[in-house]
Amino acid sequence: FHGRQSPVQLQRTPAGPLETRYLDFMYQPIRDLAGEIVGIFVQGHDVTDTVVAAERQKLMIDELNHRVKNTLATVQSIAMQTARSHEDPRSFAETFQSRILSLSHTHDLLTQSHWEGADLRAVLEHETAAHGLNRLSLNGPNVALDPATAVSLGMIFHELATNAAKYGALTSGEGRVMVDWRLIDQKSPHLEITWREAGGEPIPEPERRGFGTRLIERNVRHDLHGTVQLSYPPEGFRAEISLPLETETL
Repeated sequence: FHGRQSPVQLQRTPAGPLETRYLDFMYQPIRDLAGEIVGIFVQGHDVTDTVVAAERQKLMIDELNHRVKNTLATVQSIAMQTARSHEDPRSFAETFQSRILSLSHTHDLLTQSHWEGADLRAVLEHETAAHGLNRLSLNGPNVALDPATAVSLGMIFHELATNAAKYGALTSGEGRVMVDWRLIDQKSPHLEITWREAGGEPIPEPERRGFGTRLIERNVRHDLHGTVQLSYPPEGFRAEISLPLETETL
Protein backbone atom coordinates (compact mmCIF):
# COMPACT_ATOMS: atom_id res chain seq x y z
CA PHE A 1 0.00 0.00 0.00
CA HIS A 2 1.32 3.43 -1.00
CA GLY A 3 0.16 6.56 0.80
CA ARG A 4 0.62 9.96 -0.85
CA GLN A 5 0.60 13.17 1.20
CA SER A 6 -1.57 11.48 3.83
CA PRO A 7 -2.46 13.71 6.82
CA VAL A 8 -1.58 12.32 10.22
CA GLN A 9 -1.66 13.68 13.75
CA LEU A 10 1.76 13.48 15.41
CA GLN A 11 2.75 14.22 18.98
CA ARG A 12 6.45 14.98 18.81
CA THR A 13 7.02 15.04 22.60
CA PRO A 14 5.12 13.32 25.45
CA ALA A 15 3.61 16.63 26.61
CA GLY A 16 3.53 18.32 23.24
CA PRO A 17 0.45 19.20 21.16
CA LEU A 18 -0.82 17.18 18.24
CA GLU A 19 0.46 18.49 14.91
CA THR A 20 -0.97 17.84 11.47
CA ARG A 21 1.79 16.52 9.22
CA TYR A 22 1.72 15.01 5.75
CA LEU A 23 3.53 11.76 4.94
CA ASP A 24 4.39 9.69 1.90
CA PHE A 25 4.65 6.08 3.08
CA MET A 26 4.52 2.45 2.02
CA TYR A 27 3.24 -0.69 3.76
CA GLN A 28 4.83 -3.89 2.51
CA PRO A 29 4.46 -7.46 3.81
CA ILE A 30 7.51 -9.24 5.22
CA ARG A 31 7.53 -12.95 4.28
CA ASP A 32 9.54 -15.88 5.56
CA LEU A 33 11.23 -18.52 3.39
CA ALA A 34 7.93 -20.36 3.05
CA GLY A 35 6.19 -17.28 1.80
CA GLU A 36 4.14 -16.72 4.91
CA ILE A 37 3.62 -13.15 6.11
CA VAL A 38 5.46 -12.67 9.38
CA GLY A 39 5.37 -8.88 9.63
CA ILE A 40 4.80 -5.57 7.90
CA PHE A 41 7.54 -3.26 6.73
CA VAL A 42 6.62 0.44 6.95
CA GLN A 43 8.67 3.15 5.32
CA GLY A 44 7.78 6.83 5.02
CA HIS A 45 8.98 10.39 5.11
CA ASP A 46 7.55 13.80 6.00
CA VAL A 47 6.43 15.88 2.98
CA THR A 48 4.62 18.61 4.94
CA ASP A 49 6.81 21.39 3.52
CA THR A 50 6.03 20.24 -0.03
CA VAL A 51 2.29 20.15 0.66
CA VAL A 52 2.28 23.57 2.31
CA ALA A 53 4.31 25.06 -0.57
CA ALA A 54 1.88 23.60 -3.13
CA GLU A 55 -1.12 25.00 -1.24
CA ARG A 56 0.56 28.41 -1.04
CA GLN A 57 1.32 28.31 -4.76
CA LYS A 58 -2.31 27.47 -5.55
CA LEU A 59 -3.50 30.39 -3.43
CA MET A 60 -1.06 32.69 -5.24
CA ILE A 61 -2.21 31.46 -8.67
CA ASP A 62 -5.87 31.93 -7.70
CA GLU A 63 -5.08 35.43 -6.42
CA LEU A 64 -3.11 36.26 -9.58
CA ASN A 65 -6.00 35.04 -11.72
CA HIS A 66 -8.38 37.26 -9.75
CA ARG A 67 -6.09 40.29 -10.12
CA VAL A 68 -5.60 39.73 -13.85
CA LYS A 69 -9.36 39.56 -14.39
CA ASN A 70 -9.84 42.77 -12.39
CA THR A 71 -7.04 44.49 -14.31
CA LEU A 72 -8.46 43.44 -17.68
CA ALA A 73 -11.89 44.71 -16.63
CA THR A 74 -10.29 48.03 -15.65
CA VAL A 75 -8.43 48.27 -18.98
CA GLN A 76 -11.64 47.47 -20.87
CA SER A 77 -13.51 50.20 -19.00
CA ILE A 78 -10.71 52.72 -19.64
CA ALA A 79 -10.67 51.85 -23.35
CA MET A 80 -14.43 52.18 -23.76
CA GLN A 81 -14.72 55.43 -21.80
CA THR A 82 -11.67 56.98 -23.50
CA ALA A 83 -13.04 56.06 -26.93
CA ARG A 84 -16.31 57.84 -26.13
CA SER A 85 -14.41 61.03 -25.31
CA HIS A 86 -12.00 61.00 -28.29
CA GLU A 87 -13.17 60.72 -31.87
CA ASP A 88 -9.66 61.27 -33.27
CA PRO A 89 -7.64 57.99 -33.24
CA ARG A 90 -4.36 59.74 -32.41
CA SER A 91 -5.89 61.61 -29.48
CA PHE A 92 -7.48 58.38 -28.24
CA ALA A 93 -4.18 56.49 -28.49
CA GLU A 94 -2.24 59.12 -26.50
CA THR A 95 -4.82 59.39 -23.73
CA PHE A 96 -5.40 55.66 -23.52
CA GLN A 97 -1.65 54.97 -23.37
CA SER A 98 -1.13 57.49 -20.56
CA ARG A 99 -3.89 55.89 -18.49
CA ILE A 100 -2.52 52.39 -19.01
CA LEU A 101 0.96 53.61 -18.02
CA SER A 102 -0.56 55.05 -14.86
CA LEU A 103 -2.02 51.65 -14.05
CA SER A 104 1.37 50.09 -14.78
CA HIS A 105 3.17 52.50 -12.44
CA THR A 106 1.00 51.48 -9.50
CA HIS A 107 1.41 47.80 -10.37
CA ASP A 108 5.20 48.30 -10.32
CA LEU A 109 4.95 49.69 -6.79
CA LEU A 110 2.79 46.79 -5.66
CA THR A 111 5.15 44.25 -7.22
CA GLN A 112 8.00 45.64 -5.12
CA SER A 113 6.04 44.74 -1.99
CA HIS A 114 4.86 41.37 -3.40
CA TRP A 115 1.38 42.87 -3.71
CA GLU A 116 1.05 43.43 0.00
CA GLY A 117 0.35 47.15 -0.52
CA ALA A 118 1.95 50.50 -1.29
CA ASP A 119 2.62 53.75 0.54
CA LEU A 120 0.34 56.67 -0.28
CA ARG A 121 3.23 59.11 -0.77
CA ALA A 122 4.96 56.69 -3.16
CA VAL A 123 1.78 56.36 -5.25
CA LEU A 124 1.47 60.15 -5.41
CA GLU A 125 5.11 60.60 -6.41
CA HIS A 126 4.87 57.98 -9.15
CA GLU A 127 1.77 59.54 -10.67
CA THR A 128 3.01 63.14 -10.55
CA ALA A 129 6.76 62.75 -11.21
CA ALA A 130 6.40 63.55 -14.92
CA HIS A 131 5.19 67.06 -14.06
CA GLY A 132 8.17 67.91 -11.84
CA LEU A 133 8.15 67.12 -8.14
CA ASN A 134 9.48 70.62 -7.39
CA ARG A 135 6.08 71.98 -8.41
CA LEU A 136 4.18 69.71 -6.07
CA SER A 137 3.98 69.85 -2.31
CA LEU A 138 3.08 66.54 -0.64
CA ASN A 139 2.24 66.71 3.06
CA GLY A 140 0.95 63.94 5.27
CA PRO A 141 1.89 60.86 7.31
CA ASN A 142 3.05 57.57 5.84
CA VAL A 143 -0.08 55.55 5.08
CA ALA A 144 -0.03 51.92 3.95
CA LEU A 145 -2.62 51.22 1.25
CA ASP A 146 -3.96 47.80 0.35
CA PRO A 147 -3.51 46.83 -3.34
CA ALA A 148 -7.05 47.68 -4.48
CA THR A 149 -6.97 51.10 -2.81
CA ALA A 150 -3.50 51.83 -4.23
CA VAL A 151 -4.65 51.04 -7.79
CA SER A 152 -7.78 53.20 -7.52
CA LEU A 153 -5.96 56.17 -5.96
CA GLY A 154 -3.17 55.86 -8.53
CA MET A 155 -5.67 56.32 -11.36
CA ILE A 156 -7.33 59.21 -9.53
CA PHE A 157 -4.01 61.02 -8.98
CA HIS A 158 -3.11 60.46 -12.64
CA GLU A 159 -6.33 62.13 -13.79
CA LEU A 160 -5.89 65.05 -11.40
CA ALA A 161 -2.27 65.59 -12.49
CA THR A 162 -3.17 65.31 -16.19
CA ASN A 163 -5.98 67.84 -15.82
CA ALA A 164 -3.67 70.20 -13.91
CA ALA A 165 -1.14 69.99 -16.75
CA LYS A 166 -3.77 70.55 -19.46
CA TYR A 167 -6.03 73.14 -17.90
CA GLY A 168 -4.93 74.01 -14.36
CA ALA A 169 -2.00 75.11 -12.26
CA LEU A 170 0.66 73.11 -14.10
CA THR A 171 0.01 74.89 -17.40
CA SER A 172 1.84 77.90 -15.96
CA GLY A 173 5.45 77.95 -14.82
CA GLU A 174 4.35 79.65 -11.61
CA GLY A 175 1.60 77.20 -10.82
CA ARG A 176 1.80 74.71 -7.99
CA VAL A 177 -0.15 71.76 -6.63
CA MET A 178 -0.47 71.07 -2.91
CA VAL A 179 -1.65 67.66 -1.72
CA ASP A 180 -2.39 67.21 1.98
CA TRP A 181 -3.73 64.11 3.68
CA ARG A 182 -4.49 62.91 7.18
CA LEU A 183 -6.01 59.99 9.04
CA ILE A 184 -8.94 60.67 11.36
CA ASP A 185 -10.92 58.52 13.81
CA GLN A 186 -8.51 55.77 14.88
CA LYS A 187 -11.35 53.40 15.81
CA SER A 188 -12.78 53.57 12.30
CA PRO A 189 -9.95 55.11 10.23
CA HIS A 190 -10.80 57.49 7.42
CA LEU A 191 -8.31 58.97 4.99
CA GLU A 192 -8.89 62.57 3.97
CA ILE A 193 -7.02 63.91 0.93
CA THR A 194 -7.10 67.49 -0.32
CA TRP A 195 -5.72 68.38 -3.77
CA ARG A 196 -5.29 72.16 -4.20
CA GLU A 197 -4.00 74.09 -7.19
CA ALA A 198 -2.67 77.65 -7.15
CA GLY A 199 -0.85 80.06 -9.43
CA GLY A 200 -2.40 78.93 -12.69
CA GLU A 201 -5.25 80.19 -14.80
CA PRO A 202 -8.67 79.87 -13.13
CA ILE A 203 -10.57 76.84 -14.39
CA PRO A 204 -14.26 77.44 -15.08
CA GLU A 205 -16.58 74.68 -13.96
CA PRO A 206 -17.12 72.42 -17.00
CA GLU A 207 -20.55 72.33 -18.58
CA ARG A 208 -20.39 68.55 -18.86
CA ARG A 209 -18.51 65.88 -16.94
CA GLY A 210 -15.65 64.38 -18.94
CA PHE A 211 -14.28 60.87 -18.57
CA GLY A 212 -11.60 62.00 -16.12
CA THR A 213 -14.20 63.46 -13.78
CA ARG A 214 -16.42 60.40 -14.09
CA LEU A 215 -13.45 58.10 -13.43
CA ILE A 216 -12.54 60.02 -10.27
CA GLU A 217 -16.10 59.98 -8.99
CA ARG A 218 -16.66 56.30 -9.85
CA ASN A 219 -13.40 55.17 -8.26
CA VAL A 220 -14.01 57.11 -5.06
CA ARG A 221 -17.67 56.27 -4.62
CA HIS A 222 -17.92 52.74 -5.98
CA ASP A 223 -14.43 51.26 -5.60
CA LEU A 224 -13.31 53.06 -2.42
CA HIS A 225 -16.77 53.62 -0.85
CA GLY A 226 -15.85 57.22 -0.13
CA THR A 227 -16.94 60.73 -1.04
CA VAL A 228 -15.43 63.32 -3.37
CA GLN A 229 -16.06 67.02 -3.85
CA LEU A 230 -14.66 68.84 -6.90
CA SER A 231 -14.78 72.65 -6.84
CA TYR A 232 -13.53 75.44 -9.09
CA PRO A 233 -12.86 78.60 -6.99
CA PRO A 234 -11.00 81.54 -8.61
CA GLU A 235 -7.77 80.74 -6.74
CA GLY A 236 -7.55 77.27 -8.27
CA PHE A 237 -9.12 73.86 -8.69
CA ARG A 238 -9.73 71.83 -5.53
CA ALA A 239 -10.59 68.17 -4.91
CA GLU A 240 -11.50 66.81 -1.48
CA ILE A 241 -11.60 63.04 -1.06
CA SER A 242 -12.61 61.05 2.01
CA LEU A 243 -12.59 57.25 2.23
CA PRO A 244 -12.66 54.53 4.89
CA LEU A 245 -9.26 52.96 5.44
CA GLU A 246 -8.50 49.83 7.42
CA THR A 247 -4.85 50.58 8.11
CA GLU A 248 -2.49 52.26 10.54
CA THR A 249 0.15 54.89 10.06
CA LEU A 250 3.66 53.48 9.62
